[in-house]
Amino acid sequence: MNRLSLRLCGALLAATLAGSLLGSAASAQTPPLPSGSFMPPPGAAPAPAPNPAPSHLAVARQLVVASGLSRAFLGVVPDMASKLNANLAQTRPEIARDLKATLDALQPEFAAYNEDIVTFAGVVYTTLMSEQECKDALAFFNSPIGKKYVDVQPGVFANMGPAMGEWSKSVSVRMMDRVRVEMKKKGHDL
Repeated sequence: MNRLSLRLCGALLAATLAGSLLGSAASAQTPPLPSGSFMPPPGAAPAPAPNPAPSHLAVARQLVVASGLSRAFLGVVPDMASKLNANLAQTRPEIARDLKATLDALQPEFAAYNEDIVTFAGVVYTTLMSEQECKDALAFFNSPIGKKYVDVQPGVFANMGPAMGEWSKSVSVRMMDRVRVEMKKKGHDL
């Protein structure tokens, strides 16, 4: 997995674990994700943009930051700029110095793009949690144990990465073995 995939997996796992810690139960039917200022993933049906109350969106955005979810996004823009620099400087070495200066000068503008994804994540929270639930979750993440939980997440995910690969392989083998046994009972050899 690349660094971005690990960050996003980590963020999703953190959000899932946080929901479990807070006693949140997933509803049988998850509401559609809201559309944002960017395109939805291919194949995703665009949903009508909800209009959450400003106070609801504000607390949801705070939750995105306090829960550590925003950390998953913060490295994306600098990584893109770094890759752009590396690719262009490799193909056009004569512009390397000016390119670096340009990217450095544009960094504040590019950093502002992070606000778009934090707001989008906040809107997603407003579709899945009431304002009071967002406040309660925020209170947890602002508590000493909540802050500790967020602080240890990078270490948890760093240790989980290799284990996830091995676990996935193991489950896949065991699953195939069990399917073979059951299919053999039905007269099918796999």
